Amino acid sequence: MGRIHARILSDLGALVGVADTDHATAQQVAKEHNTIPFNDFESMIDETKPDGVVIATPTSTHANIARTIATKYEDIKGILIEKPLASTLEDGKKVAEIVKKRGIVTLVSHSEIYNPIVGRALSLIKTDAIGSPQTVIYDRRGFVQPERIPSLGDVFEDLGVHDFDIMARISNGPAKLYAQSDTVGGIHNSGEIMVKFVSGTKHIFHLSRQYAGRRRYMDVSGSKGALVLDLFGQIIKVQHLDQAPVAKGDTIQLPERGATIKVYGEPVREVLNDFLRCIKTGETPRVSIDDALCALEIVEASRKSAESGDVVDIEIKPRR
Repeated sequence: MGRIHARILSDLGALVGVADTDHATAQQVAKEHNTIPFNDFESMIDETKPDGVVIATPTSTHANIARTIATKYEDIKGILIEKPLASTLEDGKKVAEIVKKRGIVTLVSHSEIYNPIVGRALSLIKTDAIGSPQTVIYDRRGFVQPERIPSLGDVFEDLGVHDFDIMARISNGPAKLYAQSDTVGGIHNSGEIMVKFVSGTKHIFHLSRQYAGRRRYMDVSGSKGALVLDLFGQIIKVQHLDQAPVAKGDTIQLPERGATIKVYGEPVREVLNDFLRCIKTGETPRVSIDDALCALEIVEASRKSAESGDVVDIEIKPRR
């Protein structure tokens, strides 16, 4: 992800340096984008005096790096943290405390929120296109090499944060959560989570890093109809309850360039555009520090349930 951020920031004319503890990597990326390589982020900040910093490092390091930057460098206006905000809710809250105190624009890259197909679906739900949501199914699967798993953390924090954030934009209030998982080397690597809100809406998640291929789908059943989202293909199918079962339904095709570019390029570009805009204006990013904390609360509830076998109580506050 660091390489992707560097490439896009270079395209946007905003890249002033890259840092990596593996200096060969820093040198290679810097050469590709005609910028300066550094062995550590402190040296990079001291020499380049940037307005903002992107943290795209192993998950377990996010919180410490963010707190150090927010505490030590008074001229930093913005911090972008690759998802998740932190490995634990406790560490996430410590980051939130210092960045809020300092007034630093902080964006956590739940990049799926910046996928236009998700934005269109949330708009359709909000405008009652399918009535009240009743069941939402999320299918997010792919493959991660076993040697990379420790640096990414468990599947709940690595993949789940995207869909947990989407859920929090659809439903709120008290709910019951139940999760189960399979582990690799003691780390949750695939899992199923069901959340049922007091309102009656159910959210069901299938997360896996043990799948040969890539799947990114959502299925939203409402009181009047349903939405089926192909997040890679950029297609939403709208099926209404009064249509015959053989009907094709309405199809919304977003005029984007292609699935691979869209998912791995364009949403991240929108993340960075939002970050740069908010540094200039001081506005709150589309994925704020509070959104990231909300997702982490669901991550920790999922871990607790998967490890204990118990149903866990959660509550999602309405978005401001």
